[in-house]
Parts: sequence; C-alpha cells; structure tokens
Amino acid sequence: MNPLAIISFATRRWWDEWMSVVLLSAAWLAAQVLIITGPPATAVLFAMARHTYDGVYWSSADVWKAFKSLFIPGWKWALPNIAVIGLALYNLSTFWNLPGGMWAALRVVWLLALLVWLALNLFYWPMWHAAEDKSLRNTYANCGRFWLLHPAAALVLFLISLVVGVISLPFALPIVLGVIFWLALVAETAVRRSLENRRN
Repeated sequence: MNPLAIISFATRRWWDEWMSVVLLSAAWLAAQVLIITGPPATAVLFAMARHTYDGVYWSSADVWKAFKSLFIPGWKWALPNIAVIGLALYNLSTFWNLPGGMWAALRVVWLLALLVWLALNLFYWPMWHAAEDKSLRNTYANCGRFWLLHPAAALVLFLISLVVGVISLPFALPIVLGVIFWLALVAETAVRRSLENRRN
C-alpha cells in the first residue's frame, strides 16, 4: 500500500469538495467548543469523508442525519479516549521535570503509549463505518490488524497526519483549509484501500 498514492487521492477528493469541507470543518470546530457535541461531530466528519471517498454528494441534511445517528457511538468512542489521553497528559505534565532515570523512562513510556493510542484512533472511524460489528473492542482490534498488515504505510500516514495536524493548530487551518477533514479522508482512503486489497 503506497502512502503517497493515498495522500494524493485524498487530496484530490478533498479539493473536489473544498467549499463543503471548509464549512463542515468550521462546524466541527464549533462543536468541539460546545464539548457535548464534539465526539459526535468527529464521527460525522469521518462519515462525510466516507461519502467523499465514494464520490457521493452530501448536504447539510446528510450531516444532521448522521449527527443524530452517531451521537451515542461518538460518546462511546470518546469516553475511553478522555480517560487514556487525560491520564497520559496528566502524567506527562505532572512528572515532566522530575529528575532521575526512572522518571525519564516513565515519561518515554507515557509518551509512546499516547502516540500508540493516537495512531490507533486515526483509523478508528473508517474501521467502525466499514464493520458489521461496531463494538469498541472489535473496532480497535481491526485498527490493530490494520497496523500489523501495513506497518510502514500506517506509520508514514500517521506521522504525516500528526505533523500536518500540529502545524495547522496555531494558524486556524482546520477552519480555513479543512485540515481535519483531509486527515479523515486520508484515514478513510487508507482503510478502504486495505479492505479492497484483501477482498481481491
């Protein structure tokens, strides 16, 4: 699986829906501010990325319909994320400056655990949308299998997504350029290519 081909395809699809992407990204950001709507809005973003991958037109009515149906699944995904990411960030921030080799090793472990968790979650919603069994356990297991099947491609895509996401934060690019939708589309494209290859 070629990560550059995945990024190229996702970028072309993203450009085809540029205006809708910007509006949806702005709505996604507003939903994060309201907190309770944040996780379902993230699920909706990936659902619309799935439509965009298929070349299917989507409208505000589709977004609203998806939001209502994904509200509970969105929070089922969010709760373990809040726990895991919150614990990792708490440990990193609280014990960051403590001297000693043991604390340095623990900081590395916490940081690696956080990165692994984020890496799994990049592909969570594409896997969730593609599976018949939509349980948390099965979806995360499928994300793990994806990494085992395509370790190099998945790592490249994750690192590129991480760098683009971090760079975009100070410049409000999630609104202006729809970076968050592009990330969702990259993940959707990678998962769909993997599933299509396995069927063939």
